[in-house]
Amino acid sequence: MFDGEGCITTSKIDKYNYTMKKRYPCTTIRMELTNTDFGLVNDCYKFFGKIGHVCDIKPRLTVIGNKSKPQKRWQLTHRQVEKVLKKLLPYLRNKDKIKKKQLLTVILEGNQPWLSVI
Repeated sequence: MFDGEGCITTSKIDKYNYTMKKRYPCTTIRMELTNTDFGLVNDCYKFFGKIGHVCDIKPRLTVIGNKSKPQKRWQLTHRQVEKVLKKLLPYLRNKDKIKKKQLLTVILEGNQPWLSVI
């Protein structure tokens, strides 16, 4: 998304409906932006209306034994993703991402044939 630090993922899972006592297919979408620049993450969170959740990621030990920088992660799911993507999609310019834009538009419209494409 920004500086190559974000991702959008989709998955299809079977959820259990306790009322009807059966499983049904459910499609989920998730988006996140992780960065060591706390200002960038907080600005994005505020710009898009403070939707989603911002959490702190503790420093980890790298392969060579050093501590990594602390990070912030802005997480969104379901309708939150839809609100943010509707604002972002018109600005996509990378040719490879144009097909993904069309695919995401189908997702946001509620159709599900995209599952076989991803």
